Amino acid sequence: MSSGHDHATEPGSGEVLRIEDQTGPLLRFAGRIDREAVRRFRLLVPPTAWPERADLAAVTAIDPAGLELLVHLSRKPQRRGQQLQLLAVPTELEAPLARAGLSRLLPHPGAAPTTT
Repeated sequence: MSSGHDHATEPGSGEVLRIEDQTGPLLRFAGRIDREAVRRFRLLVPPTAWPERADLAAVTAIDPAGLELLVHLSRKPQRRGQQLQLLAVPTELEAPLARAGLSRLLPHPGAAPTTT
């Protein structure tokens, strides 16, 4: 069975929740974002309620279904000339996000906000 190293393998270990913070609505991704986590999210949160911010700080792993969800989430604000804002992206997710074509959404730590 399991070697004991997989601490997030039980069903339902990943989730995507629509929450509110002081800035407004956002999606909080947590655990392993796989097909089942994406399916539950799509049942609970209709596309009309998808916010333009996603907090990835608590993600432990993301599979192709999770990456596809982020691609879909990024398309909605694009239609209005805006961009999905990814918050607290773990370093280990940067390469999979870039391979999925989402590198433009990654925060750029060296880029200071422009104020003139």
